[in-house]
Amino acid sequence: MSEVERESLEVDVLYVGAGPGTLASALHLVRSVEAYNAQTQSRGGKALEMPSVLVIEKAAGVGDHSLSGAVINPKAIAELMPDFQEQGFPTEYVCDDASFYMFFRSFTVKSPVCPPNFQKKGYHVASLSNVTKWLAEKCEAAGIDIYPGFAGDQLLVEGGRVAGVRIGDMGVDRNGKPKSNYQPGMDIRAKVTVLGEGVRGSLSKQLIERFELQGRFPQVYETGVKEIWRVRPEKHKPGRVIHGSLFPDFLSQFNGMWLYDMKDNLVSFGYVTMLDSKNPFNDPHLEAQRFKTTPFMRNLLEGAELVRYGAKAIPVGGVYAQPKLYCDGAMLIGDAAGMCNAFKLAGIHIAMKTGMLAAETIVDAIARDDYSSVTIGGYTERYRNSWAYAEHMEARNFHGSAEVSPLFAMGLNVPLMLITKGRGLKDPLPFTAGHRHMKKLSELPASKRQKEAFEFDGKLTFTKEHLVALSGAQHEVDQPSHLVVADVDLCSDVCTKEYGNPCESFCPAAVYEMMPDPEQPGRKKLFIHHENCVHCKTCDIADPYQVITWTPPQGGEGPEYTKM
Repeated sequence: MSEVERESLEVDVLYVGAGPGTLASALHLVRSVEAYNAQTQSRGGKALEMPSVLVIEKAAGVGDHSLSGAVINPKAIAELMPDFQEQGFPTEYVCDDASFYMFFRSFTVKSPVCPPNFQKKGYHVASLSNVTKWLAEKCEAAGIDIYPGFAGDQLLVEGGRVAGVRIGDMGVDRNGKPKSNYQPGMDIRAKVTVLGEGVRGSLSKQLIERFELQGRFPQVYETGVKEIWRVRPEKHKPGRVIHGSLFPDFLSQFNGMWLYDMKDNLVSFGYVTMLDSKNPFNDPHLEAQRFKTTPFMRNLLEGAELVRYGAKAIPVGGVYAQPKLYCDGAMLIGDAAGMCNAFKLAGIHIAMKTGMLAAETIVDAIARDDYSSVTIGGYTERYRNSWAYAEHMEARNFHGSAEVSPLFAMGLNVPLMLITKGRGLKDPLPFTAGHRHMKKLSELPASKRQKEAFEFDGKLTFTKEHLVALSGAQHEVDQPSHLVVADVDLCSDVCTKEYGNPCESFCPAAVYEMMPDPEQPGRKKLFIHHENCVHCKTCDIADPYQVITWTPPQGGEGPEYTKM
């Protein structure tokens, strides 16, 4: 397979992932070159040749894998396109009612004041899937090529610099042998490759490890489970945006929720669970289902119809976990660079801004014909002089505070952070990788060594197997699993005893299952239902042994998120 002859395509600038950051970057790049040429020619200078720009996307269609709580700060899109509303930006509603709720199992309290980090008035409620489709149309109108169904498999590295990306092969059976429809992935070579493939991107992970770009502290994550419901018309409130937390759970482990109304009587509900739990049975899907049994949610969803389901990991380490943003021939933007502001639970506008800053730096590289770190390192300087960096600095000790304890964070340090513009009591407050927090069964009280039972009612709460069908996930079964476990024997011999196989809990899509081993009676072996995968990356993050690696499946496969 490695000796096969591959087609090759050369471009000037390659973007990986058709998300808001990359699409904004590609569009801004073309416009910035045009602006540079207009200014240069007015002075009698030499114009730049318009670069060839290509965006590749692993989903079958742009937006199919875009899952996010899309309450969008319009700051970045207004910079990219001041008349974005006149140009048809797919706004569903503009928030005019932002509030914070404290949820308890038997009652709900609305805060009299919405905390400043959740003050979303004036933000645009939109489907991120629709936003990326709209941006893609603008890019294509500007002459930018977009290739959906192209899943990046490997970085091409030559002479210590990134030279492009190899696309994954298609038509390979579960044993790794070519089928009749086998098609080797092509090599796409580029002068500069911009990785904006989202959280824990497979190529971004390769880049950070190979070029040692790790941040000051390890990146940490939470998993957001999202559902779209069609509610009764009288319960639909356009312009409403709610954030909240579940008490008293919040006092021992950070959690949070969002809720906003969309057109057609749709309501988007999401629940986020930290992946630094001590509990080996930490289950983001289950926590979201339990949350819906609170009185407020039960009342809202009475008589409603569940329409869609999805899940996505979110980088929440902040500025101290962000990697170095560049190396020779490559740049990182958006969630691939940890650009989500966990304090505000927002990152789309920052992804777009970092993409635009990367584009401006690429113009410098084109002008100098230099794509080394000497020139593209200017991206970091631009970032540090931007409002995106300032926003992150004001939230820089949020996760460190939470790792001390949620009570310390919200009761003391976060209020101090608001006063001291991010410093708080100590700067920086360190933190560790989430999987290192997980306790072994032997370290838990006897009563906590089994997962707590929960009965799903099939009306308000649903099993993972039921919900996966609402994600639109599709993968060909006869192919190598894109979820690679380095040591499956570890799952049976060691993990069962030490942690009770947490993969069965933390995966929100019922991908991992310990089944009886017919060859060894009385023992179980791991079975991977890779066709269920919703591409959330939770397994790659939360596995206590770090032996699970998420890789992209054949191009075009995965969930299909619409209205998400």
